[in-house]
Amino acid sequence: MEIIGVMSPNLIYISILPLLLAGAPASAAGPGGSAAEFLKIPVGARETSLGGAFTAASTDANSVFYNPAGLAFAEIPEISYAYNNYFSGVSQQWLAAAMPYKGGGLGLGINYLKVAPFNAYDATDNRIGSVSAYDMAAYIGYGRGLETGLGMFPSLRYGAALKYITENLDSSRASGYALDAGLILTPGRKDLRLGLGLENLAASRIEFISKGARPARNFKAGASYYIGSQGDKAAAMISADMNFPEDGPRYMSAGIENTLYGALSLRAGYTAFGDLSNGLSFGLGLGMPGRAGRAIRLDYSYGSSYDLGNVHKFGINCKFGPAGNAPRMVRHEPAAPVPAPRPAIEASVPKEPVVHELPPSEVQEPAAAGPKSEFERQLAPLHNGTPEEAAAAAEYLAGTGDERAVDHFLALTYAEAPEKRMTGIHGLSLCKDQRSLKALERGLGDQSPEVRAAAAAAIGARGDASASPALQEALKKEGSETVKSAVIEALAKMPQEQD
Repeated sequence: MEIIGVMSPNLIYISILPLLLAGAPASAAGPGGSAAEFLKIPVGARETSLGGAFTAASTDANSVFYNPAGLAFAEIPEISYAYNNYFSGVSQQWLAAAMPYKGGGLGLGINYLKVAPFNAYDATDNRIGSVSAYDMAAYIGYGRGLETGLGMFPSLRYGAALKYITENLDSSRASGYALDAGLILTPGRKDLRLGLGLENLAASRIEFISKGARPARNFKAGASYYIGSQGDKAAAMISADMNFPEDGPRYMSAGIENTLYGALSLRAGYTAFGDLSNGLSFGLGLGMPGRAGRAIRLDYSYGSSYDLGNVHKFGINCKFGPAGNAPRMVRHEPAAPVPAPRPAIEASVPKEPVVHELPPSEVQEPAAAGPKSEFERQLAPLHNGTPEEAAAAAEYLAGTGDERAVDHFLALTYAEAPEKRMTGIHGLSLCKDQRSLKALERGLGDQSPEVRAAAAAAIGARGDASASPALQEALKKEGSETVKSAVIEALAKMPQEQD
């Protein structure tokens, strides 16, 4: 069907999109603006309820939309889905997935906005039927971590996402590409993260019928701060972003999330983007953790506009444990032989028999595999096993003297779950190289008191006097009496200077 005259695509989208964005949040875009305005609608119920302020807080599959650097946090495969039924036949669906890949995280996403059929008119204002419209963007992104060795920012995450964009109106179609990039910086304290993002850093022109434009660039900077840790009676996350879009005024967004017993989350957010709503949003989340990293989280967000009613968004996030049959615990008598340590790492090898994690199909012949294959098999329980299984795997891996073990322990110290960070600290405590010591010193600033205490104990056991300044600085800042005791005990074990 040919649409003549008054129903030009620009007019349609200018009239529809401000209404869409009014609830989450509103848009102030006007005629002659940029293409692909639907990309400004936040995705994910959790993120929407927090004002969309996720430049520094992105750590799950939705990072491919908010900040691809967050994909570097992917530890196990996960899927995220959200659905919005706005108003007047307008709906949005978002589907994303992330998984560990080659030392980083790979993310995929589909953003689909559909408008139900509406009337079309010719140049003389005669109705000539109805047409439908939809917009879609497909994302592929990758994020990776980097140990900088810098005192102020010892680690960072970086990433990029390529998106294919298509806008459709009846028989007319336009498409193009755009590139997003981002950074997430972790200062000495893991309870603070800083994020930088650049949306549509590079973009092609999307030519729709007779007119064309490219998606507008948006530079954003954000911060997130964590109080408490996962599993505590009460933990909180505060996030804030400042956006600098090239097609409009700068604006701020912020949100706060309070999680009780690691399960029930209460959320509130605000964004100054647009003027068709008061910018407030609220939400709930219900987490249902499972074994070995498996978990499901249900999310809901609520927003309102001045004239168009309420906007409800529903979401679900699923994390999956290791594929295949779950391994079981097997005790070997005596402990499996451990190769001699390499010079780069001095390992403390357990003298007691060690519990190793083997797939059921290989339990009968544990000695058949060489050290390399055994090393690889131990990675599954290290990253995805129970705390006991992970600790046993860490002991074996540290005992091999393989430098790769330290890399895995370091990665665990940046995990979201405190029990995983504890595993990383445990593994590092068995390695005597300087990289491990520096990582243990960073552990003194962890958001979890248990992790801080474990890091202090590990440093004390090493008895390396070079760690004394880090312990003294941690003691000045520490608020937990339990951790203070651990730090004082560690300082007491430091060698005393001779006169």
